Amino acid sequence: MQKEAPTPARLDARSILAILGLGLTQIIGWGTIFTPLSILGRTIGADLGLSREWIFGGLTIMLISGAMVAPRIGRIVDRHGGRWVMVTGSVVASLTMVAMHFATDLKSYALVWVLAGIAAPMMLNNTGLPSLVAVVGENARRAITALMLFSGLASTVFLPTSTYLNALVGWRDTYLIFACLHIVVCLPIHAWVLRPRRLVPGATPARSNLPLHGSLPPERRRTAFFLLAIWSCTEGVITWGVNVQVIDILRDSGLSVAAAVGVWTIVGPCQAIARLGELISGGRHSILTTALIATLLGPVAFIVPLLLGVSLPTALTLAVLFGFSHGLFVIARNTLPLFLFGPREFGTYMGLLTLPQNLMNAAAPIVVAAIITHVGPRGGLWFGAASMAAGFIAMLVLSRYCRVYARDLGDRAR
Repeated sequence: MQKEAPTPARLDARSILAILGLGLTQIIGWGTIFTPLSILGRTIGADLGLSREWIFGGLTIMLISGAMVAPRIGRIVDRHGGRWVMVTGSVVASLTMVAMHFATDLKSYALVWVLAGIAAPMMLNNTGLPSLVAVVGENARRAITALMLFSGLASTVFLPTSTYLNALVGWRDTYLIFACLHIVVCLPIHAWVLRPRRLVPGATPARSNLPLHGSLPPERRRTAFFLLAIWSCTEGVITWGVNVQVIDILRDSGLSVAAAVGVWTIVGPCQAIARLGELISGGRHSILTTALIATLLGPVAFIVPLLLGVSLPTALTLAVLFGFSHGLFVIARNTLPLFLFGPREFGTYMGLLTLPQNLMNAAAPIVVAAIITHVGPRGGLWFGAASMAAGFIAMLVLSRYCRVYARDLGDRAR
């Protein structure tokens, strides 16, 4: 269980094309749906007359909307492939951006995030990763890591881009520009690069020791899925609750706007460095080890500014450690369902995992916004540290559960 496949064959041209194409569309997808609210949230709230809780509560609406459709989308992807699901997702994402451009009140603003919740599982990781695995076959772990290497740059690209466009044309036209990106760039790429290589039923990908149905038998999957969901939820609330408001946390702790934005743009390159390291070393250690390392770095990242106070050096430390942690976490979260449950039901389990994760994460933006408002920025940091610590405990239990099964399997084989 702990030792995975030997280094697979070299990625061919078609696989590389799929990784590069999806890498670009994932940067645009995450960068336009998720990232801009960190920069534009206050301005949007002022223009629409909405409080911080309502503005960031849009993410809650998105997560609930996504949770309702993700399991069905996952099953569709497993049965029919993800190419046209992602093409349709590009259209829905573009409509989301247009709807934001025309938003005037709470009702229209809420509708934007309902659309975003439908678009996200159709064009981001939930569909993108199973679609990529169908193309690359045996190189799945390397391909997932490479794709995450690109998507980790979304904040680095779109934090300054959102800031610049907001100053140049205002937030409404910024979203109109984002809408064009989904139609002009993402849609044709999804239609072009995702011609899946279908797995032969009952076959195992060449040069891989990962069964088509995964590393765990059906009777072990319920417990493993439960632990995986807990672990994923604890880090997810950081991404959707703390990360999206961290600029305000740093600003309210004494850093200037320029310093806060500048510090947090380091997160993207740190994610990329962590993922590059995983890409180079991937397959030489268990993906469970990657998950443990990622989850251990998380609480440390938040404890540093809590113990030493928020300053430029401690904010940099937070950004660097969070970047490394999140970079590895995303790889582990998107690879573990494949490793544990197999490629045949990869899309299904990704969708099922989205349901509890999104429902848990849905409360995070409002909760963190309320904590910052009523407790202060340190409350947001404590929330981050506690959540990451809980995630580390869940991953320890899951890792031990898998090791015990592997040991028992080995004993029976002897």
